[in-house]
Amino acid sequence: MSYDAFLLVMSQLAGKRKARVVIQGEVIFFEATQKKNHWTLYTKVYSGDGYLPKNVRSCVSSSGVLRWQHSGAYLKLDPLTHSVYLFEEIQMEEGKYIPFKHHLSDFSMVASEWREILQDFAQRDYSSVRVS
Repeated sequence: MSYDAFLLVMSQLAGKRKARVVIQGEVIFFEATQKKNHWTLYTKVYSGDGYLPKNVRSCVSSSGVLRWQHSGAYLKLDPLTHSVYLFEEIQMEEGKYIPFKHHLSDFSMVASEWREILQDFAQRDYSSVRVS
């Protein structure tokens, strides 16, 4: 992320308390929480297009959320579109470029990994349907 893009995001967050940025072709959204210097990041990691394969659904609990660790990022299902989003709540000081860039880079990398995992799970479902 360039410093100019960072300044644009900071400007949006200061004014609207939400922003978005495109990283490697994927849109990452930011929203301010009630706590000072706390932000929610989220991005789509699987597009269901009205259908959610069984193996992909198994990654998301019946409550629509899967946390694979005690804290950090989690998956959440949009029940209307059957899309899966990766969410993470982070704390960082507003206006600090380097920590922001590192948070965003880490989040983008985890999102990319989940896209691959969920696409692989979906392919397994489609393969088993064709074989059956």
